[in-house]
Amino acid sequence: MSSPSSASDTIAAMKAAQKYLYQFACPVLMLFGTIGCVLNIIVFTQKALRQYPCSIYFIAYNVANFLYIYSSLLALTLSAGYSIDAGIYNLIVCRLRLYTVCVFNVLSPFYLILTSVDRIFVISSNALTRQRSTCRFAYLCIIIGTLFWALSHSHILIASNIR
Repeated sequence: MSSPSSASDTIAAMKAAQKYLYQFACPVLMLFGTIGCVLNIIVFTQKALRQYPCSIYFIAYNVANFLYIYSSLLALTLSAGYSIDAGIYNLIVCRLRLYTVCVFNVLSPFYLILTSVDRIFVISSNALTRQRSTCRFAYLCIIIGTLFWALSHSHILIASNIR
């Protein structure tokens, strides 16, 4: 059995390692994520690709990922790595941060699902089903879906509290 000082030393070392990981690894992950999202947005906004609904879904997906990186990972890095957390003192900041993290966390997979459904429309043997793969329908699905998920998570703006 280990001595109490040995256990507390191990816990302190693990907490220090966690803090250093948040200080150094999270900014690197944010950098790679930002570069990836920006490059994808640049590629999918090219005129030749923008005419396809699948590209529109991928643009929305990358915008949601970009916003998720900066709403969640940035706050986590500042909080766990540098002990800077405005959310513990300000209820509005806490609620907005939690809301944006939850919404963007749901929107990314939602847009990927829309992309998959669009691909199913394209390869369908039914001509009426293939006609559903349009840019107008893509914009409509993105807008309606985003509003749905934003409204379905709106309870976070009212019901969450700082403890």
